[in-house]
Amino acid sequence: MHLAYNKLRINTFDKLAFPEKLFKDQDFSIRRDDHPFRFVQVEKTHLDARLRHQIQEWEKWTQDEYLLVYDKSCVIEPHAGWALTTDNQLIYPSLGFSRVEYLRKPLLEALRMRRQKLEEYEELISLRDTGEENYFHFYNDVLAKLFFLEEKLGLSSEVPVLISAKLYQRPVFQYFMQHPYLRERKWVVQGEQYIRSHKTYFCKPLTHTAHYYDRIRALVQPHDLLTAGPERRIFITRSPKRLRFIENGAQAEQVCRELGFEIVDFDTLSLPEQIQLMSQARYVIGIHGAGLTNMLFRGRQPMGLLEIYPPGDYYPFHYVLMATQLGYDYNGLIGSAGQQQYSGGFHVDVEELRQRATALLQR
Repeated sequence: MHLAYNKLRINTFDKLAFPEKLFKDQDFSIRRDDHPFRFVQVEKTHLDARLRHQIQEWEKWTQDEYLLVYDKSCVIEPHAGWALTTDNQLIYPSLGFSRVEYLRKPLLEALRMRRQKLEEYEELISLRDTGEENYFHFYNDVLAKLFFLEEKLGLSSEVPVLISAKLYQRPVFQYFMQHPYLRERKWVVQGEQYIRSHKTYFCKPLTHTAHYYDRIRALVQPHDLLTAGPERRIFITRSPKRLRFIENGAQAEQVCRELGFEIVDFDTLSLPEQIQLMSQARYVIGIHGAGLTNMLFRGRQPMGLLEIYPPGDYYPFHYVLMATQLGYDYNGLIGSAGQQQYSGGFHVDVEELRQRATALLQR
């Protein structure tokens, strides 16, 4: 219902209340589209036909990359991080994926903020992002902006950096704040306050930029990267309290135990524990979810990954692409519809799970 309402509002009221600020290509320092799946060769022959078809579609898919230095005054609203010009036009490049139908526009109170006395900065980097509180998007879309700006502009670490209070307070952000690369910056933590900036850096790196994984690993506390020790087999489960859980999970877990896999739920582990575990994981079976992002902490050591998808018409690309970039063996298993209506659960064929897990161990 929210999606239908928001889509209707975007196409009617929001067009009048928040008209779009139009930019030309020459207004951007960088503005290009590219094909993320053409940078790597995904091995497809052993995959389910539905996944092979999905990857063929991804190979046609483009994504944008841009860097906009907006050198006029703008106001950044707190709820999503939208930036507005002095005449209340919406700056779409202020957020990555800003045209998605689920993203709310600013509150109407934003329209009068241009006349108010606000917290003010001469220069500001905005790390506000559409998916900023999500674990995966923190790595792929938020931290990556700092790396991107450093590479493209060589910006000083003295330039203040804007981030949402919700992300700033999350354990994942506070963990990485222990590293001088982040700790020594000037952070502008946006809670409920509107902020005015007179020169603002907005950017969106291309998704899944492979060499940024190494940059992220370099920010990890060294004692959490357990490169020595046992090569563990890990099955990442999800609680029935969450979406995308396996209804016949007990049977699936038993199959995995018989093959030597430890059963773990990342919701019960701290971030350092997740990093330590995945840095030692030689084989991983996991339900599609942000926890699989932790594979990057394995680095360039070998890994075999079996991703379990709920049934659907679309299978997300994040982890097949990441696994291929890191040189890991990848396979996927697609579940079937569950019996618990509206629960978010699905069913897994345990014999197919055993077959694919056994094949993974042999690669």
